[in-house]
Amino acid sequence: MTTTTTPRIAIVGAGPGGLLLSRLLHLASIPFTLYEREPHRHSREQGGSLDLHEESGQLALKEAQLIDEFRKIARAEGEDMRVVDKTGHLHWEEVDTDGHGRPEVDRVLLRGLLLDSLPEDAVEWGCKVGSITPTEGGKHDIHIEAASGSERETFDLVVGADGAWSKVRPLLSDTKPQYSTISCLDTRIHSIDTKSPHISRMVGQGSYFAFSDCKGLMAQRNGDGSVRTYAMLQVGETWLKDTGVDWLDPEAAKEFLLKEYADWDECLKDLIRHADSDITPRVLYQLPTDFAWTSKQGLTLLGDAAHLMTPFAGEGVNLAMLDGLELSKAIIHGTKLRDLTSAVRKYEEEMMARSHEKMEETWRNLELFFQKDAPREFVKAFEEIMAQRGPPPNAMPDPQA
Repeated sequence: MTTTTTPRIAIVGAGPGGLLLSRLLHLASIPFTLYEREPHRHSREQGGSLDLHEESGQLALKEAQLIDEFRKIARAEGEDMRVVDKTGHLHWEEVDTDGHGRPEVDRVLLRGLLLDSLPEDAVEWGCKVGSITPTEGGKHDIHIEAASGSERETFDLVVGADGAWSKVRPLLSDTKPQYSTISCLDTRIHSIDTKSPHISRMVGQGSYFAFSDCKGLMAQRNGDGSVRTYAMLQVGETWLKDTGVDWLDPEAAKEFLLKEYADWDECLKDLIRHADSDITPRVLYQLPTDFAWTSKQGLTLLGDAAHLMTPFAGEGVNLAMLDGLELSKAIIHGTKLRDLTSAVRKYEEEMMARSHEKMEETWRNLELFFQKDAPREFVKAFEEIMAQRGPPPNAMPDPQA
């Protein structure tokens, strides 16, 4: 697209990647329209915490002039990690001492930071994309459905930042997300220090991962004084339905899960026993690790829409924010040169190359986590990576592991 006017840009999805892109375009005085199907910023629980990496998520926040504000809400101690097996035997412990690297932040706080950095009316809430239709000159019409009625707008560039089941992706590829082999139950224990102090001590200040028998209990401390635990099992895609369990019934859900983890250590099972009533079933999907598409004028993707992966390398949000940074550069550059199409194509080529590497890493970790003898092979692989990077602060592998 060669244009003599400022291009009309639509961003579909107000997740971390879409918001980061919006922030950078706002700083560059490039107008955009940001659509989000959620009715308001507090309409959905945002999930647990995540670690932001220096070379991606933190770099994007630095370019967005938000790194100082981020440091006020980040938790360096959240980098602490313990890895055990189903008996509770410690295979690896890592304790952060320098407060740098990959601090944790609650997802809701990160999203709030990004939202608050934009004008109050920047997000068009409650706008569901009904359809996207190509028009002349490489432009696209977006049909929006909202509480106030429907509307149709024409844009020069539509950015799909709309997650796993993107409405933009099908215009670029017929590939659909595939089942990752992992289903999970998302549980939480609020006020952990007073309600379940023994679990608080076991989990520590960061993450506590237990793996054995193609199953896992992944616990993480959140900044609000809770511990969130993901009970993950390598099962068939329809397993959550096939069990016949009413997952909205917390007692029935706990009873079933305790049977699934019957031969696990009692303290580990307390992560299930002491869980609050809000238990959420989740089926984890992913795109092929080599997913790619042929560039088309007027369309592009970022984040999960472009490289959906499981959480076993902690890269999803980090890549989404790096995508937002690199795409903002492409849009700014392409707008100045009046050749947005070439700039976006270059962004896509580079984004696909780096995302394929991380998607492969994530898949390898999934395979290591969900082996019969896990976490031995994962710890071995992790030790090799750490040896290449240099020893982590106060890394203390169990000598008997």
